[in-house]
Amino acid sequence: MIQERPDSIYRLLLTGILIVFSVHLFSQEDRTPPDLRFDTIELSAFMDGLVNSHMLEYRAAGGVAVVVHENEVIFRKAYGYQDIDSEIPTDAARTLFRLGSVSKLFTWIAVLQQAEQGQLDLDEDINIYLEGFSVPGTYEEPVTLRSLMSHTPGFEDILLRLFLREGDPVPGIEEVLREQMPKRVRPPMEEAAYSNHGTGLAQYIVEQVSGTSFETYVEENILIPLGMEHTTFRQPLPGHLREHMASGYAFQDGRFIEKGFEVVPMTGAGGASSTADDMTIFMKTLLNHTVHDTISLLDSASYSLMMEPAIFHAEKMNPALHGFIDMSPAHVRIIGHGGNTFLFHSMLALFPDHSTGVFMSFSGENAAPVCNLILHHLVDRYFPVTERDTASVTLSAEYLGGFAGRYLPNRRPHSDILKIIGMMTALEVSVEGDMLSFTDLYGETHLMSAVDSTTFYIKDRNIYAGFERTADEKATKFYISNFPIMAWERAGGVYSAGLHIFILLATMLTSLYILVVWPWLYFARRNYDKRHRMRLPLPFFPKAAAWVASLFIILFYTILMMSAGGTEIVFGVPSSLKTGLILPLAVIPLLLIMAISSIYIWNTPNLKRLSRIFYLFATAIMICGILQLYFFNLLGWQY
Repeated sequence: MIQERPDSIYRLLLTGILIVFSVHLFSQEDRTPPDLRFDTIELSAFMDGLVNSHMLEYRAAGGVAVVVHENEVIFRKAYGYQDIDSEIPTDAARTLFRLGSVSKLFTWIAVLQQAEQGQLDLDEDINIYLEGFSVPGTYEEPVTLRSLMSHTPGFEDILLRLFLREGDPVPGIEEVLREQMPKRVRPPMEEAAYSNHGTGLAQYIVEQVSGTSFETYVEENILIPLGMEHTTFRQPLPGHLREHMASGYAFQDGRFIEKGFEVVPMTGAGGASSTADDMTIFMKTLLNHTVHDTISLLDSASYSLMMEPAIFHAEKMNPALHGFIDMSPAHVRIIGHGGNTFLFHSMLALFPDHSTGVFMSFSGENAAPVCNLILHHLVDRYFPVTERDTASVTLSAEYLGGFAGRYLPNRRPHSDILKIIGMMTALEVSVEGDMLSFTDLYGETHLMSAVDSTTFYIKDRNIYAGFERTADEKATKFYISNFPIMAWERAGGVYSAGLHIFILLATMLTSLYILVVWPWLYFARRNYDKRHRMRLPLPFFPKAAAWVASLFIILFYTILMMSAGGTEIVFGVPSSLKTGLILPLAVIPLLLIMAISSIYIWNTPNLKRLSRIFYLFATAIMICGILQLYFFNLLGWQY
């Protein structure tokens, strides 16, 4: 499905979680017989082929994979290198990999432990646990721990400073949340939209009620009791673990380039590092309802809550759970979690009805698809299908047309300079004969056949798509069944891609014309015959204002493209962009001069008519360009 990893952070962060959690690639249906058995020799050969081929294709430097079944490890292997330069091979027992958002499972267990002790109430307004800051009272309904666990608090997404580099000053969790409190954009429990900051709030609350740091709490209440001696949430790593940390690599110019350790300030949302063997203990514990030997992390009711549905977006859609992600295709139940940093990609997938679990982690900037691809083939091989959903209805072309359009992810920034992410990661739904299709973020098209008036079956993925739609109206929401932690909403009006592309191109072309052609015409006319002309060129002062405004606009977009490309902006806004943000503000008084000059120019008949029209158009389009920057939070310093 995935041909290559996008270079843009806009796609990486939003679709990274999509890649890891999603089982879009599963192509089977119906349930596996209860007497599932694995031939360990065949499984080993099967996994070796999968892992080696995908690591090579997606340039993973090292990796680990474990499969457990009925509390036994039936496959366990390390691949590649922990350190390429030192030729240290990866070791399943000792090499640590970054877990990314798999870390959240530990956070939710910590929350439920405190709830069992009576320190937390999952249905109370979380503001009662917060000190030094609070969640805004935007809606009547409060944000609760239950909504945080199910990713339904209604927060916008925030990506700025989600990561830091080792050596950078690391703010405490209270400072992070005080300065980066996400805007509430919908009432809680209405719709799931994956939230790192929601988990960060849960981490902070655990610290408040337990009276200890989150890193220490997890060690004392989860890691040490389970014997997970090579797992830590501390960043940087403690000395005895640092030498065993797998290096993160980017593949550039035909070779692996080592990158630095990635620090996640909201530790509970994605800061853990662990080995394959430790994660095997954790995986077995989860499959055994959080019991390991004589240790029980949670009582049965608390653990059951983690798998309890919080909301359903639509008919046949998987539910948003309280902690786990329901990644199930139509034929087999899979819960778990995935996680990405820029350099590490992990997945923990449980088949609770079959007492089976899979853990994988790979290092490499381009290796995001590997976990999902391997899981796809594993399901395809060991959980075969007997039947497919053949139920279908015929919908008119006119009715199908009401589903077509662009849909923005509901997990996107709203209030900072990365607001444009929503526009860049929209899904396109179109009509194909008597079916619908949508193109994913990697350019692959999937056909959808109607099951009823708002539900569609995606045969090649054995999943469902659902829409929110009232009769005779266009669909307003789009859902994918095995990705219940997000929804997509119709883009229109000020979110029209065509509108913004037109404004951007018109602004850039107009500015370039003024910047380049006007000076050329000025010097060319100096060689003209100086005879009296009936029509005069534009006055110098209005032209000078337009020329300087055009210069500032072109300079700003040049700085923006140089500063915001790739993944760097997530670590912090570059100083060049911070300085460059003064340019759009400097354009505003120039536009005011242009607007006043436009009135004079338009009412001066002896000026060239085309010149008057162009100046009026240039003024209007530059005003639209500034309004566009305002819309995308690029007018001022909103970061």
